[in-house]
Amino acid sequence: MKKKRTYTKRLAKEIVQQVLENDIKSVAERTHVTTEEIETMLKDISQECLKSKPSELKRLGIDEIAWVKGQGNYCAVLIDLDKSKLLGILDERTQ
Repeated sequence: MKKKRTYTKRLAKEIVQQVLENDIKSVAERTHVTTEEIETMLKDISQECLKSKPSELKRLGIDEIAWVKGQGNYCAVLIDLDKSKLLGILDERTQ
């Protein structure tokens, strides 16, 4: 666990994986984690991803996910398509 966090890194990675396939609100309801905690998880993992540089990147996947479905508030997700590895999460999709 990180300092001042109420969840493990393993749980955070699992939650972020679910958010990549759904929106934050539905994942929060299904997992009984608050949307604020999920946003913190996304920011923490995003910071970790930005520290490391991808090696041997051949195909980059770019997608956007909704912070809250139907409200037009999105962030951009960068994925190594060959390794199915999350490379980064950008606060805004225009970044």
